[in-house]
Amino acid sequence: MKLNPTRHEDHRRTLTEWISDIPVKRCKIIEMKEKGELGNHYHNNSDSVFFLLKGKGFYKLKPPRKEAKLHRSWMFEGDCIFVPRGVVHTFVLWPGSILLEACSEPYNGDDEIQYSE
Repeated sequence: MKLNPTRHEDHRRTLTEWISDIPVKRCKIIEMKEKGELGNHYHNNSDSVFFLLKGKGFYKLKPPRKEAKLHRSWMFEGDCIFVPRGVVHTFVLWPGSILLEACSEPYNGDDEIQYSE
């Protein structure tokens, strides 16, 4: 689900609020060195919010049911999406892209379920 971050700007700074209404227990910064695919997994116990700070790419979201439709969309700087638990998420990002992620739960490798059709 695409979100609309809130921006506040004055002569000193620009402030962007990109997370609201979910608890945050883990944050990540992903810096792409080359064009590549990330993710292609889902979580049973964690929700995530992603914010593309810099760069471009696209994302794919799909509930893990075979009959569910795939949602694919471009991402550009400033785009923000919410990925609820149970939804497969994959990102393809260009070199130099910086993607921020905030998760509702601490890291648990057992909750990172790889997806294959």
